Order: sequence, then structure tokens, then C-alpha cells
Amino acid sequence: MTADDDAIVGRVMPPQLDVLDARSRILDAAAHLFRREGFSGTSMDAIAALARMSKRTLYAGFPDKRAVLEAVLEQFIARRFAMIERIGCEAASDEAILTRMVCALNAMATDEDALAMYRLLVAEATNLPALALAANRNGLTQAQAMLRQPLLNCGVRDPDRAACFLYDLAVLAPMHRLLVGTDNLHMDVAAIVGLVLEGVKGM
Repeated sequence: MTADDDAIVGRVMPPQLDVLDARSRILDAAAHLFRREGFSGTSMDAIAALARMSKRTLYAGFPDKRAVLEAVLEQFIARRFAMIERIGCEAASDEAILTRMVCALNAMATDEDALAMYRLLVAEATNLPALALAANRNGLTQAQAMLRQPLLNCGVRDPDRAACFLYDLAVLAPMHRLLVGTDNLHMDVAAIVGLVLEGVKGM
């Protein structure tokens, strides 16, 4: 176990182990290993060892490694969107709320943790196509739910369609650019939001 592993364990280990504690330890340990070793290079034994629990406890919560990865992705996406919603609520006007949320979407989609998860999904897309599709759909669905009310307040009749445009521009496009080694372009988020609002109003 490396010093980096010890830091992960030290952060996620509580003094008492209950069901929620065990799940948190498993998912934090698994996320660390998946990012570092990939899906194929990570074993259930390694996850149990890093989480410092028995394999019996691990298998009691997750039947296999695929189920662990699915839970890791769900937790990762949920945590990101919870942070973005808090950021957006600090703005004054509806368009300002929308702009701050889209800006946060872009920033959180292009940091190292997000890119590591995205690389993992791309690498396993052939072996686990349903999981990769579900993770992408989950991200879009949460973006639509988060942006729906600000878009409605801005006069957009079809907020889910507009949110899809914004998600493509602010999340998927920059992630693809960085994934293939192209520098991320500076995004004028306010201009993008303005263009989308102008383009979809009345649609």
C-alpha cells in the first residue's frame, strides 16, 4: 500500500463501522483505485484491502466490481451537481444563476478527477456499454433537472432541450477536447448562455 493509499484510507476510515460508513469507505477506496489502475487493473481484493474491511463485508454490499463502479459513478456525479447547485444559488438574477451554473459545469467537467472518470468510462465503453451510457444519461438528466427552473424563468419554453445544448457545449465538448490531448479553449460562458437563450426562446 502506497503513501497515497494510506492518505485515502486515513480520510475515509471512521472510528465506528456501520452500513453507511462501510459504503463510503468502499466507494472512496474504489474510486481511488479505478482512477489509478483502471477498471481491469482493480480487483475486489484490492478494494477490500484499501477500505480495510473483509471481502465478506464488501460482497455483502456489492455483488461484483461492475456494481461498485456503477455506485462510484453515481456518487461522483451526485456530489458534483450538489456543489454546482449551491454555487448557482448565490447569484441574483435568473440569467446570472444560469450562467454561474453552466460555468461551474464546465469547470467541474474539466478538472483532473472528472477527466479521470471520463477516461475510465471511455476505456470500458466496449466491455460495459450500458454502464457508460447510463452514466452519460445520468449526467444529462441531472443537468436538465438543475437548469430547468432558471431556463423557464428566462422564458425558455423547452428547458430540457436548452439544457441539452448547454450540456453539450459546456461539458461534453471540452471533455472530448482534453481527452484527445487538445488544449481546452477559453469559454465565454455568458456569451454561450446568451446565444442558447436567444436561439431556443419561442421554440
